[in-house]
Amino acid sequence: MKHVLPRIAMLAAMVAGVSACDPASTGGTTAAATTKPDPMEARIDALPRNLQETTLFRAIRDGGYTCQKIVRFEKHAPIDGHAVWIAECDDRGQYVITLQPDGVFWVSGVPQAKKQ
Repeated sequence: MKHVLPRIAMLAAMVAGVSACDPASTGGTTAAATTKPDPMEARIDALPRNLQETTLFRAIRDGGYTCQKIVRFEKHAPIDGHAVWIAECDDRGQYVITLQPDGVFWVSGVPQAKKQ
């Protein structure tokens, strides 16, 4: 059975839509065209898949979320020139993980309620 990340894909699309800007209307250029690739992104991309998962897991946990295991993740198209991954945890919590300068991750998502 093929699993998809519909809620997280929709969340990522909304984030991209909110942050998107038509450079022609502002007379500027896109952020991706004016920034250099982040060397940390290249380092993460060079890792074996299991270590990429571990890196994203640490970002989610360090963000204060209760994820116990990532069950799937994928790299998303850059948003405002920043590398982005989407991930789903075993509790069905879904996250958007954005790489900021200096290797800092911003994690946002749709976590599942904590069990009491």
